[in-house]
Amino acid sequence: MTPAFLRSTIVLIAAGGIGLLSAPAGAFDQERECSVPESFYAYEPPLTKTAKALAGGRQVVIAALGGASTLGLAAGGAGFAWPARLASALAGRFSSARVKVVNLAEARQTAKRAADRLDRDVLPLKPTLVIWETGTMEAVRGIDVGEFRETLQAGIDKLRAAGDEVVLMNMQFSHETDAMIHFQPYLIAMRELADANDVPVFRRHGIMRHWAESGLLDLRVRDDEKRRQLAAKLYDCIGHAMADFVTRGLPAGKPAANPESGR
Repeated sequence: MTPAFLRSTIVLIAAGGIGLLSAPAGAFDQERECSVPESFYAYEPPLTKTAKALAGGRQVVIAALGGASTLGLAAGGAGFAWPARLASALAGRFSSARVKVVNLAEARQTAKRAADRLDRDVLPLKPTLVIWETGTMEAVRGIDVGEFRETLQAGIDKLRAAGDEVVLMNMQFSHETDAMIHFQPYLIAMRELADANDVPVFRRHGIMRHWAESGLLDLRVRDDEKRRQLAAKLYDCIGHAMADFVTRGLPAGKPAANPESGR
């Protein structure tokens, strides 16, 4: 692996285009074709407060922290990003709820940078739920795993003290980047930290690997426009999968008889 090749891959990751994603013709034409096996969700703690607020027709504010893939840069902008697709999916399922998803992502954002923004940018929103996509830049830069854990722990503590529910979202997957960048220590750290705090992990890395190894994604296409189209579809799939994850076990669109206001 040449230094120039590694640099070009890191730039691609920072732009939200990890994996050079493409799909066979019609691969995502049906929603079922980017469905997620229940095993990815089964043992994750439920998001009781958020799910009840949605089902109760209340206001739900979701803050999305992350990097370029959360910004949606590879697909053309925030309107195509998974937070926007999550908002659309939840609004479609819970029409009586007032759903607002605020995209607070920054390109190349580390966990430390995100944690430093909590007081200024996140807590004033009074979010019901914070989805924290992280780990990519730590792996790219080789940031100390212990430092990464400490940063996430402090952030989780701060968010929970404010009454917010938290989901950790791990990094994207491709065979190419996994061969060059050592993600595993950061994946393990996120898993262990989440388990210790009873916080769910949206296993984006594993979900994308499942889609790739099931033949739903072809990671070898280089055409820029096809990559952009596939990135948009991928973000749509991630947004809908996150909606499933947040609302596990809830019937859609059945508000409580006496909805309360609340975060």
